[in-house]
Amino acid sequence: MVKGTNSSYFPKVVLVSVITCSILLPQGLVFADSGGSFTSGTITSVSDRTKLSIAAGEIPMPDHVTPDPKKAKFSKEEAVTKLRSLFPILKDATTSNITLGNNNSFPVPENQMVWSIQWKYQLGNNGYGFNSSVDAMTGDLISTYISLQSDENVAYYPPKLTKEQALQEAKAFITKAVTSISLKDLQLEDSSVNNSENRTLFGPIQYSFSFTTLKNGIPSPSDAINVTVDAVGNIIQFNKPSDILTYPTSKATITQYQADKQFINDLDVGLYYIPINKNGRTTDWVLGYRPVEYSMYSIDALTGKRISYEGTNPSISPVTYSEVPQTKEHFKPRTSKVQLTAEEAAKLVQEVATIPKGRTFNNSSLRPYYINPTQQSWNLNWGENTNNAPQRFFPEQSSAEIDADTGEILQFQMDTFEAATSIKDVSIPIGLAKLTKESAKQRAIDLINRLYPNASSELKIVNHEDDWNFIKESNQYRYEFQRFYKGIPVSESLTITFDIYGRLQTYYANRSTGLEKLKDTPVLKVSKAEALETYRKQYTTLKLQYSRFGGFYVNNTTTKAEMRLVYNPTPIDMNTSYQILDANSGNWVTQYEITGQIGSRITPTDIKGNLAEKALTTLVEYGVLTTDPTGKLNPNTVITEGDWLSMIVKSITPYYESYNSVERKPTAGIDTEDPIYSIVNYAVERKWIKNDTTFQDKKELTREQLAVLLTSIVQYDKISNYLSKDATVNQLTDAKDINNKGAVATIIHLGLMEVENGKFNPQQKVTKAQAATVIMNLFEIQGKTDQPIGQ
Repeated sequence: MVKGTNSSYFPKVVLVSVITCSILLPQGLVFADSGGSFTSGTITSVSDRTKLSIAAGEIPMPDHVTPDPKKAKFSKEEAVTKLRSLFPILKDATTSNITLGNNNSFPVPENQMVWSIQWKYQLGNNGYGFNSSVDAMTGDLISTYISLQSDENVAYYPPKLTKEQALQEAKAFITKAVTSISLKDLQLEDSSVNNSENRTLFGPIQYSFSFTTLKNGIPSPSDAINVTVDAVGNIIQFNKPSDILTYPTSKATITQYQADKQFINDLDVGLYYIPINKNGRTTDWVLGYRPVEYSMYSIDALTGKRISYEGTNPSISPVTYSEVPQTKEHFKPRTSKVQLTAEEAAKLVQEVATIPKGRTFNNSSLRPYYINPTQQSWNLNWGENTNNAPQRFFPEQSSAEIDADTGEILQFQMDTFEAATSIKDVSIPIGLAKLTKESAKQRAIDLINRLYPNASSELKIVNHEDDWNFIKESNQYRYEFQRFYKGIPVSESLTITFDIYGRLQTYYANRSTGLEKLKDTPVLKVSKAEALETYRKQYTTLKLQYSRFGGFYVNNTTTKAEMRLVYNPTPIDMNTSYQILDANSGNWVTQYEITGQIGSRITPTDIKGNLAEKALTTLVEYGVLTTDPTGKLNPNTVITEGDWLSMIVKSITPYYESYNSVERKPTAGIDTEDPIYSIVNYAVERKWIKNDTTFQDKKELTREQLAVLLTSIVQYDKISNYLSKDATVNQLTDAKDINNKGAVATIIHLGLMEVENGKFNPQQKVTKAQAATVIMNLFEIQGKTDQPIGQ
């Protein structure tokens, strides 16, 4: 038996919206829609992860819950009138559907006294549709998002409102939209994650604010109100929770001192191989320290007990592991060079998992695996015959994902989405017997051997208590397995669930790739004691607050939502909650990096007095440019064509990597492993450069080539052809040296580049400072061109 620490800890994640498909959550976890906004500081697991998917047909919904309109204190007519008064743009919109209740999320929210209103808006030849919801008992606005865009309601630079002025607009709106809450009961979140202006130089300027609601004078982050305001004062988006929960007393039995002392005493860190992710993909690995899960649980302010993320009171002790013995039947990858067919993949699934009667194989697709795009996988679906099945929002279904080359089952989900099975068996499946505690563990070992490659050498069983392994609510068993590499745990684990007869219910083998590239074990320069002391300094005081537990769907069970008064571990600097401590360097490393994410910016030491100082400072502030390790920006350095493309893409779309398709192919002569691949791919997709040419990313940028690239970015290629004989260029003393006179003429007329002493100097090399000036010139003409810049 191996003693260790639980690996399920994951830096705190703030879920600003529960309908965000790209966020990875604990296995099988789905939150109820609480009116469009749900904020939690307590969902923290990377161990059993799956993509949250609310797409139609992917998550079946239960039977409709029908609320009684007679109980509504705020009529649908009053709701429509209020919305039109709050959003003047709706005066020309029409309602297409109004219903009482919300059956479009799973689990269905307990509070069904909500008017859901669908709007239609016609703007020329374009039609827009969006939803709003209003509390039928209080008349409070719950959510709305104004999605329509027109030249009249898009606010570009320079903004008419500062961020502070926009904040006042947001507060004034809340007083009209939510009459049941006083402004004195709202706290503006000071985290840059929750409150920021539009963090891109280009496009409409918007300010987003998040307010924590005070309940009985205690902060309740789960009741956050989120407001987005554009730069002319229009409210673009509004969200608040719709569920109605009971709040315990605000008088804590456990004192702040006792909670802080308990937390510090219990805090523990573990050494793990930790994947470094950038835009959803593993790009590197670090041997580092991070807190173990149980030591980061909230402390119940009334009982002093720890509360897990599932809302239970687990024992607080180091986790132990057991070996996974290899069984006779274990996974062996296919050796055939011919990929599996969909039918062959389905057969492999049915050899391990039971597909319920009435479900037929009805859908398949071959596509790159989202964790490793170089890996092709079959996505399979078994659905009910809708002619014979009971009437539901979506039919019941089972789904699986299988590696098309090796035959490995990467995911399986029974997807029953029904009420929990009764402990008292209705019928016993033929040939199957009910599992005992001992036989259930052996079943888990048998299944993991058949499903996971090299399970006996790469995995260990996480030894949980019996009440964790058996889920009474859904009558299922679950077992967790920890991944190891060279004797050190990996910051990933997986969970397998099956019913009391051993039939597989859920399995996710999502594991980050590239770990095998670490040929040598990194040298430890930071001891565990040093790491523990470093983490203790990050959590000096716990925060007393109300926290929401439950209200989500996991392991075919819907947990009841409830509010608890807790002391919640909160770092001094919220940015560190996304970081881990590198055991080799002793530095903080961001584990989940998103391109364009605002962090601390280092002020350059070498731009003071530069003619482009203001432009360079702005680009540093927006993360377009970064300093070297010594704090220098080197503004007079000549840049390459690749440098320029990187600067302009990051200026226009900081989150450019999220626009890449899952299937990565070489583009414009750039290989998929090249660091600049995503930049070039983004430019090719927007036709800034041609895919059938080889982009010279290492070639030093000339002024003429910059003009050519700028012309494509502003989409004036045809105009530039027309201006090829323009007098502006032909009168220049160096006109004979300019090959693309039309592009140069276009850029001069737009004021993006200037002529000096009658010359354009087409072959002159461009410096970083000059490129920054051009970007700011481009920035200032947005909204004045016939099409959005960079789209």
